[in-house]
Amino acid sequence: MPLFACGCQTTRSAMPPEATALASSAPRELNKVSLPAYRIEPPDLLSIEALNIVPKMPYSLKTLDVLSIELQRSPMDRLQRGDLLSIRAPGALAEAPIDAVYPVEATGLVNFGGLYGSVAVGGMTVAEASQAIESHLKQVLADPRVELSLAQSGSPISGAYPIQVGGTVDLGMPYGTVAVAGLSVEQAREAIYQHLVRFFNQPNVSVSLVSVGAQQQIAGEHLVSPDGTVNLGTYGSVSVVGLTLAEAKMAIEHHLSQFLDRPEVAVNVYAYNSKVYYIVTQGAGTGDRVYRFPITGNDTVLDAISNVNGLEGISSKQMWIARPTPDPCQVQLLPVNWDAVTAQASVQTNYQLMPGDRLFIAEDKLVALDTGLAKLLAPAERVMGFSILGAGVATRFSGKVLEGGGNQRSTF
Repeated sequence: MPLFACGCQTTRSAMPPEATALASSAPRELNKVSLPAYRIEPPDLLSIEALNIVPKMPYSLKTLDVLSIELQRSPMDRLQRGDLLSIRAPGALAEAPIDAVYPVEATGLVNFGGLYGSVAVGGMTVAEASQAIESHLKQVLADPRVELSLAQSGSPISGAYPIQVGGTVDLGMPYGTVAVAGLSVEQAREAIYQHLVRFFNQPNVSVSLVSVGAQQQIAGEHLVSPDGTVNLGTYGSVSVVGLTLAEAKMAIEHHLSQFLDRPEVAVNVYAYNSKVYYIVTQGAGTGDRVYRFPITGNDTVLDAISNVNGLEGISSKQMWIARPTPDPCQVQLLPVNWDAVTAQASVQTNYQLMPGDRLFIAEDKLVALDTGLAKLLAPAERVMGFSILGAGVATRFSGKVLEGGGNQRSTF
């Protein structure tokens, strides 16, 4: 590629003579190269997936942690409204069998229909409810044996319960909330048990940790901040600037290992915001325009110009790529033959764009000359316009116009 020292006299309106030499090694359409490993920089947007997030033990529960809580009712529990009872009476009448699931109504009754009526069971144990139903059915049946079991709790406690802001888990109505933040899982189970004994006799409660709040803070999209770090919530920030994705993964896992047991994450780039190329169109005296586009790794000159909907009326077909070099005193230029790229489908100068490239499109000289002349002559035109206007006004209000309104034969 042609290189020019900073002492060379170059202008934007004309390419240096040396720039006409094509760079044989420059990648172009049909001969593209893969870009080097992506280096993270601000303001890239990273996608982080939490694969293995296990807290170090002993672990104190925190807000956003999720607990799995299961309650198994004891046979000694008192039946409540909304409970579903599985009731079977083998000796029931054939035309009115009793073999189904019956709800405990809000009044505490179990309704067997018009023939048998209702039985009050609210507040009873399963055994007491069974005896009460048998006693009631004796009024109709000769052998009212009853098989009764709790099919489903009216207000079940089963599932995943997040620890809310304030450090509590909400068990729903009518049980309310229990404070568990700062406790271990076993201590949380005991706290929940002590809370539920007000509603049940000898409840069997199991509690386990489903997920930790770290997963919600770590997983998702993270913007690389201007200082080159990503924020992981309560786990602090990690510097990832200048790292590849593999290096960023290791850096994040190493940082999280201070708090978690063998953490594992997956890191990808969600939005490539830091690697871009520019299109600069010379303004022909009306001001240059600059367009910024992210690098996709597959962009060519033709792709770039299609992003701005083609050449403008003030632009010429003279264009080149200015490519940054490590030496600040050198410029690297790749001339583009626009007619060959478009009309002839030539790939010779349809170069592949690299991060930092400037595709410069020179102005149309005639348009620039016209604009320059307009700027030069505009002040004189204004002065002449004011002069002509002033002369006309002075003529209109001079001589007889001022004496008699312009009518020379007037006697007044």
